[in-house]
Amino acid sequence: MPTRPPSKHCAVTIGHAEPMRVREPDAVIAAVEPGSIAEQLGLRPGDRIRRVNDQPPRDVIDWQLWTACEELDLLVRPAEGAETVISFEKDEHEDLGIRFHGDLFTPLRVCNNGCLFCFVVQAPPGLRPTVYVKDDDYRLSFLHGHFITLTNLTEQHFERIVGQGLSPLHVSVHASDPEVRRVLLDNAKAQTGWDYLTRLVAAGIECHTQIVCCPDVNNGAVLEQTIDDLEALGDGILSIGVVPVGLTRFQNHPAMRPMTPDEAAAVIDQIDARRAGHGTVPVFAADELYLESGRPLPDSDYYDDFCQLENGIGPTRLFLDDAEDLELDLPDSAEPRQVTVVTGGYGALFLPPLIDSLNAVDGLRVELAVIRNDLFGGNVACAGLLAGRDIIDQLGPRPGLVVVTPQRAFDEQERMLDNVTLADLRAGLATEVVIAADPRGIALACGLDIPEPEANWEWAPT
Repeated sequence: MPTRPPSKHCAVTIGHAEPMRVREPDAVIAAVEPGSIAEQLGLRPGDRIRRVNDQPPRDVIDWQLWTACEELDLLVRPAEGAETVISFEKDEHEDLGIRFHGDLFTPLRVCNNGCLFCFVVQAPPGLRPTVYVKDDDYRLSFLHGHFITLTNLTEQHFERIVGQGLSPLHVSVHASDPEVRRVLLDNAKAQTGWDYLTRLVAAGIECHTQIVCCPDVNNGAVLEQTIDDLEALGDGILSIGVVPVGLTRFQNHPAMRPMTPDEAAAVIDQIDARRAGHGTVPVFAADELYLESGRPLPDSDYYDDFCQLENGIGPTRLFLDDAEDLELDLPDSAEPRQVTVVTGGYGALFLPPLIDSLNAVDGLRVELAVIRNDLFGGNVACAGLLAGRDIIDQLGPRPGLVVVTPQRAFDEQERMLDNVTLADLRAGLATEVVIAADPRGIALACGLDIPEPEANWEWAPT
């Protein structure tokens, strides 16, 4: 949110506080914006905010809500020195200009289920530490759209969600039938999540929902009943996304198997029939269902406002639309380039038209390299789960070429799931490696002069 200097009437008083003896939420300042109120108050990275008007902030949600007032008392524990109370006045909606180390100041709420298809359980050792975190925290669901089951919710959490209006949430449902839910979640208390969902919607909290569809378990009639029961909850259910189960070579539960192309097509037909008939809540089929079935993806209108983009519903359509809008022309001064575009198994199904268009430009030679996911195996074929070692092993050294890799496969530290960094990738391939997020990024890596897009969607290809 934008910041500006404090208002002229900002008054500050500072006093010393008694030492804290109880463990408090850990709100550690990561950065202070230049010229902000926080800088003028003398706050610095490493300082800890212990209280806001005598209340311990549990996360950035509390921080944003509680600091939206005119009079503030901040209890601060500096990186060096004694705890201090800073009292001041500001305009109600002035931002203090503080950024924290993480959004949560209390421990993450972890999952208490044993879902048969849980990706964490299927992951091999040696990956990025975040892969093994079983996040099921309602705060991250509200802040970042993480899907949660609600099975670890308490009455205190319920009251906070309703009281602070933490809406919309993103909820994994999988099945409304209590016995099917219990089996899928491997949790005797799986019904708790459905009960909280119905209560939250009745209390005015809106929810986007998802169903991970597992053949012979919750497809067919079970899927139909689940969608019926979600629609019966009313307008608080904003959307229903249906995604196919993803399984690695480390999954060994006898009830779990990948969908066949015919089964994926049947799910699409089931969803299309509801959309054309009596359905009252938007139901969407994931891109993977279309790619697995060989069906063409729907037009953009199918996805409404792309409300489940991060759930793999619609990014491929956005990619295709953006690719069609590109004006490809190699500048006269550009040197001829040989480029290798890296993708996963799914990318092989929709990237060839873009590659053909690039190869039609004089001076360009572009190859599509489809990387087999040996790290995970199974039916894992999306670009976001590519491993750096698989890329290095399957491509080998490519001096003199430009290798383009999908942005979704990297974290903010330019590190892939198997801890291979961008620098490692460049060394292993002995060439320039460029990260690209979309068709425009791929074209720029090819040396083309591409104008800025008119619209800026936040998305990444499957």
